[in-house]
Amino acid sequence: MSPSFHDALANAAAPLIAEIKPHSPKTGPLLAGRRVADIARDYAAAGVGCLSVTTGAWHGGDPAMIAEMAATGLPVLRKDFITSQRHLEESRAAGAAAVLLTCTLLRRADLVRLADAALCLGLTPFVEAASARELDGLSLPDGAILAINNRNIRGKETDDGGVEQSEELFSLARSRHAGLLVSASGFMKPSDVERAMAAGFDGVLVGTALLSGPDPVGMTVRRFLQATNSRAVPA
Repeated sequence: MSPSFHDALANAAAPLIAEIKPHSPKTGPLLAGRRVADIARDYAAAGVGCLSVTTGAWHGGDPAMIAEMAATGLPVLRKDFITSQRHLEESRAAGAAAVLLTCTLLRRADLVRLADAALCLGLTPFVEAASARELDGLSLPDGAILAINNRNIRGKETDDGGVEQSEELFSLARSRHAGLLVSASGFMKPSDVERAMAAGFDGVLVGTALLSGPDPVGMTVRRFLQATNSRAVPA
């Protein structure tokens, strides 16, 4: 069994969650004939501590990809539209260690209920918000991760995104959640990661940029891993 996703991220020397998705709604196909299992091994060899996989139709994913990535021994976040207890159980059975719960999609009461249920199954709730409205009044259980999505899910993530979203929402997010905070998506270069880490985030999730560049995946992910060293300096 993979280690706790929450603990793996909290203890990672370089807190980058490396994502695999076959297709980007904005960029297009991303695998270019490469096998998911091979990319996951490249991520692991580069020193990544946590993985993420998009299994939804927007990204051409499949739940079977979870097991291919979990074979690395690293914990895997399943990103999909998780809306029920059955989805949680299916995710755990497929080998996931964490599940995405989206504030944009779920009513607040359902989100909290599913977060608690995920923890009971040994899954880390990875709760994603994209606006001040979604953060307002949010209260998550211990062991959950709160993420700020830098892209617009309502537009099927075809926007450019940008770390500015995370920078603007960091203080509010920290006031709502004392646990791990992650800046997710929209990172196109290592300097974007440096900005998120300097703002105070505990980690970042990067996907498209790792798979769409001209260099080998291992080389690209190492550059992004190095960028996570730009931590905020406590006052």
